[in-house]
Amino acid sequence: MNKKILSILAAVLLYGTADAQKVTKTSAYVEWDNYSTSFTTRDNDTTPFIVTAIPYSGKYAVADFNAPLSVSYNGAKYMYQSTLNLNYRSLATYDSSAVCFFVPYVHASNAHLYEYRVLLNAKTVLTPWSDISTFTADSFQLYTFKKNFAQLGWYKTTWDNFISVELRKKGTDKLISAATVYWKQIKPALLNIYTGNELNDFLLRMKKPYDMNLSQQEIQRWRSKYASDDIDSLTHLPKKLVLQSTENNVIFYLNANIYKRDALEYQLEKDGKIITTWKPNDFDNNVIWLNNLPPGNYVLYMRFSAQRHNVTQYPFEIKPAWNQTTFFKILTGGVIAVFFSFVIVLFALNRQKRKTAEEQSKKARLSLELKALYSQLNPHFVFNALNSIQGLINKNNIAGANKYLSKFGSLMRSSLTNGDKDIIPLEKEIATLETYLSLEQLRFGFQYSVQTATGINTAETDIPALLLQPLVENAVKHGVAGLEERGQINISFTKQGADMLVMITDNGSGFIINDNYKGVGLKLTRERITLLNEILKERRVILSFAANSPIGTIVHLVLKNWWL
Repeated sequence: MNKKILSILAAVLLYGTADAQKVTKTSAYVEWDNYSTSFTTRDNDTTPFIVTAIPYSGKYAVADFNAPLSVSYNGAKYMYQSTLNLNYRSLATYDSSAVCFFVPYVHASNAHLYEYRVLLNAKTVLTPWSDISTFTADSFQLYTFKKNFAQLGWYKTTWDNFISVELRKKGTDKLISAATVYWKQIKPALLNIYTGNELNDFLLRMKKPYDMNLSQQEIQRWRSKYASDDIDSLTHLPKKLVLQSTENNVIFYLNANIYKRDALEYQLEKDGKIITTWKPNDFDNNVIWLNNLPPGNYVLYMRFSAQRHNVTQYPFEIKPAWNQTTFFKILTGGVIAVFFSFVIVLFALNRQKRKTAEEQSKKARLSLELKALYSQLNPHFVFNALNSIQGLINKNNIAGANKYLSKFGSLMRSSLTNGDKDIIPLEKEIATLETYLSLEQLRFGFQYSVQTATGINTAETDIPALLLQPLVENAVKHGVAGLEERGQINISFTKQGADMLVMITDNGSGFIINDNYKGVGLKLTRERITLLNEILKERRVILSFAANSPIGTIVHLVLKNWWL
């Protein structure tokens, strides 16, 4: 059996024939926050029209380089082909699950005037012209529409097929509204690639996550390094990335807006062997960050968890340093064999020198790792802050969002100013925390206080940069976010002998953060503390959590021997 026949059989087994079905779901148990609806503004028009709810599945948008959506009613009496007309919508879903169709302005009182039908690929009738008998629950609210409007049901089909729903008045052939959803296949696509030496460029890109296009400057960057034949004409990226041995921290930035790590999965292959099996991404965004890669030829495989059969692969190479080449290893072995006895004599003399050099190298490496962790905290904070802005916009709090953006800009300027510093004055850390808390206060309405004990000179006392930020974020997110003006966060700085004590308390529901907690911000904070303790030696940082009484959580941070 030849390869062509095998590929045809594989396709049939994977997708089968066009199939569609109506799915039974109870709206009260649907996670509506995971769905996007097709509604756009209508001014003083109460004509019924079809609204489609499509699942996000962990991503707000993806780069779609496939052929544009173009479906028409070739086999139906009514034909249309549009993605813009409000009453006649053509949409795509990249998830295999069902979508839901609603009709605002049709209620039990006027439903007898209308009828609907459902088609597969504009040919097969799934539901013939039928009366509307199902309406949304009292608990369901969509935009500002009057509740209890028509719900036509949940439908799904297989990939590369589409379902259409049509609405008309009884006794007429003219459609009032129609909606088509096309189950479209998609693969992850890279927007850009950064190394550890290009973190500033990466941070600038993170500030505009909804921009899915490369600038001319970014395109020229790759054209200046690679021949035109080695550049992909679609993505403008190298067909194969080639890096030097010092560029072994690589950031792959996907052309997508992802907000759940489970939505994106990757696998890593080195020199023909899989070294990382398929796993969810490490971050809740569109960044795959690979650290400390040894020299070799790699292939990065990427897929969306909603379409695991569609895989994108990207090859890259990390060249060995001159002292990692085979020639050098052979030459070194020969020299060692010839001068073996001489090396033994010199070994004792050089032992102390090597020990000193190793300590210096370790300290330098720890310092670099510390900076890398700090650079990860910034995009983590940016992503969380943008989510807060989005939350205000979703609540239609435009004034709050504008005010948030203004303060957020000030906070980002401060963050970028201190971006190359491991240690900053305590007064700057407090200013950053107060700005952050005032931002979140706009969204959640809680109260907060920051107190510094007498005897602590905040201008002359230093503290690791951005050390407290993730801890305060946890107090907001897991403590007071739902309490509104009843929420209270208190931060205090006191002095006990040579130690500085920092306490963060909230009056939330008593959320306890244990060793199994998987939050990105707290994980990075613990890793930074581990590195700081290795570097600081006599000065140490100790972090612990405890339940407050009667409610809430207490975070203890002890900076030992801080005033020695």
